[in-house]
Amino acid sequence: MAKMKQYIGLLICFIIIIGAISHVGFNYYNDTLSFLFVAGGSVGYGFLKNQKDKFITNCGNGAIYFGWLGTLIGLIALTAGKWDNWGDIEKTGLALSVAMLTLLYGYIIKLILLVFKN
Repeated sequence: MAKMKQYIGLLICFIIIIGAISHVGFNYYNDTLSFLFVAGGSVGYGFLKNQKDKFITNCGNGAIYFGWLGTLIGLIALTAGKWDNWGDIEKTGLALSVAMLTLLYGYIIKLILLVFKN
């Protein structure tokens, strides 16, 4: 019964998140490379901690860490002018939104893994 409550809680959270995202537009929240960065870092961090009994919990924590790392890497690339976007508000806004997606993905992965933690 406790597991069912967790699934219901996760479903409620997803309905709220999807509702907010759909209001803005799903196309703004898709970036495969950002997701792979966070998901891969999450699993890598789970292995890095080398705690078999806490693997899922460590993956969730790793998702948060890599979400923040991805955002920092994106902000550094943005401000360094890697794509010649500094000063162009349209390009800067787009690059900033992609940089912040890693945070969103990290917290969503952590939220999902809360249900499956050991």
